[in-house]
Amino acid sequence: MIEAPKPGFAVDIDNVVAKAEPEVQRLYQEISGKPWPRGLYGSAGGLDHGGLDREVVEELFVRFHEYSIPHLPVLPGAKMALAVLHERYRIVMITARRPTSRPQTLAWLEKHGIPFDELYHAEEKTGIPENIIMAVDDHPVHLYGYVNSGIRTFIMDQPWNRHLSHPSMQRVLGWDHLLSVLHVSSSVQWPTSLQKSSSPQRLLRAMGKHDEIPPAAVGA
Repeated sequence: MIEAPKPGFAVDIDNVVAKAEPEVQRLYQEISGKPWPRGLYGSAGGLDHGGLDREVVEELFVRFHEYSIPHLPVLPGAKMALAVLHERYRIVMITARRPTSRPQTLAWLEKHGIPFDELYHAEEKTGIPENIIMAVDDHPVHLYGYVNSGIRTFIMDQPWNRHLSHPSMQRVLGWDHLLSVLHVSSSVQWPTSLQKSSSPQRLLRAMGKHDEIPPAAVGA
């Protein structure tokens, strides 16, 4: 019997899976020689609409995409949560990073053992040819795009999106909170026999799950 395809779960990368904001601010100070402007966040449009010098911003984008991505840390709980969600959903990574950063992005996902089925680079995230039924993002523009497309939408809490309040968006304070909202966290614990750096395959086997997580997909 042929199994029905899994529904898609759209997942942003920067400041949802990868911790990027501190690196953005560090690069700005390195390039401009000035302290990061108080009250401004580079993420969620801050670089484009914060009145910063355009040459500095462009150089920041270049350095971030070419050099910073391999060194970004994973946000707490992201790897385990995605391993659990992958049993139920097709994990579709959708990032607004420039397409030139695709090799670095794939290498980063593989290095950290982040389970996913596909990676897309897109400014307009709702035009992806996938059966997306849920999405998690931190950027207000993308969040509204998902809501307006009838997709169940989760706001990954960040300072730059705390002004958002929408009846069709649900704020989550991290990956553990997201699992709790989806009613899958209470029975899930990281096996004590495994290190936190263990691969998703080893994690699922230790949890008594035998779904094989495929190698990183490369098609867009």
